[in-house]
Amino acid sequence: MTTPPSPTLSPASFESRRAALALMEAIIPGAPGVPGADEETLRLVEEAAAHLSPKAVPALRAAVQALDAATVLAKGRPFHALDAAAQDDMLQRWSRDPVMRGPTSLLTLAFKLVHFDREPVYGRMGGKLNVVRDLERPRWLSQVTAGDDWPDDEPVVCDVVVVGTGAGGAVVGRELAEKGYAVCFVEEGDYHRRDSFTGSSMRAHQLFYRSGIALGNAPMPVFMGRMVGGSTAVNGGTCFRPPSWVMDRWCDTLRTDDFAPTHLEGYFRRVEAMLQVAPTEERYLGAPWEVFRRGAKALGWHHARINRNAPGCVGSGFCDFGCRTDARRSTNVSYIPAALERGAMLLTGLRAERVRIDNGRAQGLDAVTKSGRRVRVSAKAVILAGGAVPTPMFLLKQGICNASGQLGRNLTLHPSGGISGLFDAPIKGKDYVPQGSYSEQFLRDGILLLSAQSDSNYAPMVFPMAGRVLMDTLTRLDHIATLATLIADDARGTVRLEADGNVFMSYNLTEKDVRNVHRGMVLSAELLLAAGATKLYPAITSTPVMGRDELHRLAKMSPSASDIPLVSYHPLGTCRMGRDPRESVVDLDHQTHEVKRLFVVDGSTVQGPLGVNPQLTIMTLATRAADRIADVLG
Repeated sequence: MTTPPSPTLSPASFESRRAALALMEAIIPGAPGVPGADEETLRLVEEAAAHLSPKAVPALRAAVQALDAATVLAKGRPFHALDAAAQDDMLQRWSRDPVMRGPTSLLTLAFKLVHFDREPVYGRMGGKLNVVRDLERPRWLSQVTAGDDWPDDEPVVCDVVVVGTGAGGAVVGRELAEKGYAVCFVEEGDYHRRDSFTGSSMRAHQLFYRSGIALGNAPMPVFMGRMVGGSTAVNGGTCFRPPSWVMDRWCDTLRTDDFAPTHLEGYFRRVEAMLQVAPTEERYLGAPWEVFRRGAKALGWHHARINRNAPGCVGSGFCDFGCRTDARRSTNVSYIPAALERGAMLLTGLRAERVRIDNGRAQGLDAVTKSGRRVRVSAKAVILAGGAVPTPMFLLKQGICNASGQLGRNLTLHPSGGISGLFDAPIKGKDYVPQGSYSEQFLRDGILLLSAQSDSNYAPMVFPMAGRVLMDTLTRLDHIATLATLIADDARGTVRLEADGNVFMSYNLTEKDVRNVHRGMVLSAELLLAAGATKLYPAITSTPVMGRDELHRLAKMSPSASDIPLVSYHPLGTCRMGRDPRESVVDLDHQTHEVKRLFVVDGSTVQGPLGVNPQLTIMTLATRAADRIADVLG
């Protein structure tokens, strides 16, 4: 090992940096076809941590120090002084230790995320970055202006200003533009076209996502888009209608039949037609679909191809990093262009700072560009559509619309876990549509089963393991099929404002949630085994590999919340809708109780959980909201 350069990740000493490097090389030691981590990986981890958050660097530093100190206590020597076998033994021991599991998982995730996205590593594992050049320039692009290019001291004047361009904002804005209103979209992120979607996971997370983590008994990353198109531009294109019993619950809670399936049917049809929703052709679902169908059929369970908003999709990449072909009709290629063609305008790289209010009525926005210049927007109505985390944060920072005390509360997340299976025949999941199959057999119980394949630069994150067992798994990646479980959560979290102005998400899984996550994993294991899996890889940190004959052991386990790595893509419910201003933030027309002509139209007004991906639901309710807002505006 060569002498490392001056430290940034750990304290300014040779020993501490050597500890970080030794841990990283033990976590990703390399195998045939899978390059091992090295000093370049560590350098890139340092850069990525500094870019992510000022808190990320000390968090990684603390994790390194904790593991090195634990090694000295256990072995009498620091981690780097152990031989490779002893280092690997320590990694496996820590994965089973409730105390050491946290820092081990943090470092493992950080190292994997960066290392496997390095172009030489990704290439050795069969990946290839996408490069698109010479894109056409449609006429509507003239309606898009970067915030910093807006003329100094010139106000924006419109009928309606919409903050956000995702499933809520893009839809309500386009519908109002169709009705003849002058609409201005304000988007904090940039307009990325398909030449930006290279397939790099690090680039995607740095440019297209808003970072967030829900802290509690099972710390959970919450992925949210931050770009034109919002999360619709970085998801699998899955389009589910909510179950009828969910809509019945809304009607009971809100004391109205406005949200009954029969009343929303026309709105669903309008959205589905705009998105061209249909099942993906079987030939583009490939072996993962065959595995899902074979296993479900053997068990007598419901199974079907997922309806997606991706006509012409041929499975050309991992959807969560952006669609390389524009086959997926996310709002950046569907609703936003349609609105711009109707005369709407879009300002990118512009962050809404506060609502301008006069006599209890919204009159527009104050916003700030990336360079710090201020832009004033005058409007007859303001629509907040940043999402279930940014919207309550925006209102909390301004100190408005929280007389009920419900702002930022009632957060649901749809926790998602998973399990993989090894097959004799090749699966080659990265060559097909990542999410194409599902079973609603247990949907009434709050469990949705889905296929969920990742590209080779992201697949290592699916497996909660490190060291030699990780390398052994990755060498078999082309023979592995993965299933995800999505849980209709019982827990309710909060989004609150910290003293330093940052967001804090608090969320604790209930015992019922943990049981459902575990049961979903067992059910998925049954499906994989029925389809012919020879080995299982459950997303359980303490037991990441199981033999074909160990289903009974998996079923009898009682994993803790912290033992199951989970993620969320579906935050909902933080701006409660209701009739009573004492118990809710917005009324049934999406207008805030406290400020007239200030509307909230995004996932924060959707009462979760749905039990299914919420994209289509948010878009449908946004279509309905446009009619209600037009009635208010006259």
